[in-house]
Amino acid sequence: MERALQARVIEVADLGAPERALWNALRDADPLLASPYFDLRYIETAADCAPGARIAVLERGARIVGFLPFQRRGSVLQPLGAPLSDFHGLVAEPGVELAQVLALLGAERMRFSGLVTREPAGELSVRHAMAADLSNGFEAYQAGRSAAFLKDKRRRARALERDHGQTVFTFERPTPDLLAWLVAQKRDQIRRTHQHDIFACGWTQDLLHRLAKYDDADFCLRLAVLRAGGTIVAAELGLTSGDRHHLWFPIYDQDFARYSPGALMTLETLRAAAALGVARVDFGPSEEAYKEDFAQPMEPVLEGTLAVRPSLMTHLRGAPGADRIDEVGRRLARRLDRISACEPGLIGQVRGGASFVTALGRRHPKVGAGVGAGIGVIGLGLSIGLLAD
Repeated sequence: MERALQARVIEVADLGAPERALWNALRDADPLLASPYFDLRYIETAADCAPGARIAVLERGARIVGFLPFQRRGSVLQPLGAPLSDFHGLVAEPGVELAQVLALLGAERMRFSGLVTREPAGELSVRHAMAADLSNGFEAYQAGRSAAFLKDKRRRARALERDHGQTVFTFERPTPDLLAWLVAQKRDQIRRTHQHDIFACGWTQDLLHRLAKYDDADFCLRLAVLRAGGTIVAAELGLTSGDRHHLWFPIYDQDFARYSPGALMTLETLRAAAALGVARVDFGPSEEAYKEDFAQPMEPVLEGTLAVRPSLMTHLRGAPGADRIDEVGRRLARRLDRISACEPGLIGQVRGGASFVTALGRRHPKVGAGVGAGIGVIGLGLSIGLLAD
């Protein structure tokens, strides 16, 4: 008879050599866990930075059968490193159910944006990991893309060099100065688009700078930079683990938008990654339409909240207008999830919620102060709920 599943919660730093070896063995045995976000070096670095970081060691009797890294926000759990960890989930033997693990941990719910799992979706929304397959080299990859798209990008590349000088592309470890510059540019972009500033809390920046210190042959940050006439026109930070590279934080100079500098940089990144032996470049979960130009849908990843008890949305499904309510709920949940992930304290969450309402009013002034205030009250209530045990 199979023994009951148990969960032992420890600091990630307290993983012993046998546990680390089992983690790596479980990861090597499952292609779904090949993402850099499942590399134990990423997990350990994120745990050193993220507030409330822990790992559940899952056991049946004296035998360890898996792990769940997470960060706790009151009675709610989030993936470790959220909102920076694009992919996440259990590292475990088949048959370990996530819902059972949450119950053992005493969590009311856990929210995901890119859950990698073979379990049925349930209440979670199904998206797909978007990735470029470079396993047969860059030329083979190009042969599978739109000829019209590639022709257009070659034309824009020629125009960029003609109008602004020689183009130079680099794909290397970021220097501290370049990394700080990229974060500053990304924060400016976040403010322009009225998103929550995920770098304002400090620990997220600390995570990137600690990752930048790695220079392992099979694990490191790489910064793609495209310059024209000595000016940076596009850049993107990514994380490499083994033969996988994950695109993470892109920026481009809006003054050069007519040349599609972001697309030009991405194509050069894929070329350089293939030359380094990278077999797959991940673009994150499907959502933004631009990803379809470079990548194809791979394995399903799930978004939403896995609750120990049925949620309100479960009861609303099937009711008139439920689809629209569900979509609005997902967008609000994403924003509140980022805020609570970055800001574990009540003051930070309230400040983030207030910023959200202000941004909403600027983007949709016709909505009116009454609606904005109503959303603010809801957001505050949810923030308090995230902290309540």
